[in-house]
Amino acid sequence: MKRLVVVLVASVVAACSTVPRSEPVKIVDYVCDGGKGFAVTYLPEQDRALIDIEGSRFRLQAESADGAEQRFGCDVLTLSRRAALARVDMQGEHLYENCRARN
Repeated sequence: MKRLVVVLVASVVAACSTVPRSEPVKIVDYVCDGGKGFAVTYLPEQDRALIDIEGSRFRLQAESADGAEQRFGCDVLTLSRRAALARVDMQGEHLYENCRARN
């Protein structure tokens, strides 16, 4: 399973743009099932989010979502959140599930 995660993250690097950490905005740390976690910097004025996951940073664009759910994505990575809960999918597979905001 860990090898699959590494392979999936490597494929995301090729498909999503990486960006340096530069904008001082709200960062939310998430803790997920299995002790995994990631951090997201939300940029509401730009309809974007930056996700730090598996040692890489990816720029995600806001996508349409229903109701209270927010969704951000790039070619192969999607971040979905509803209130303090979040999930990350890579290439259609649930990679990080049942994630709760720590801050």
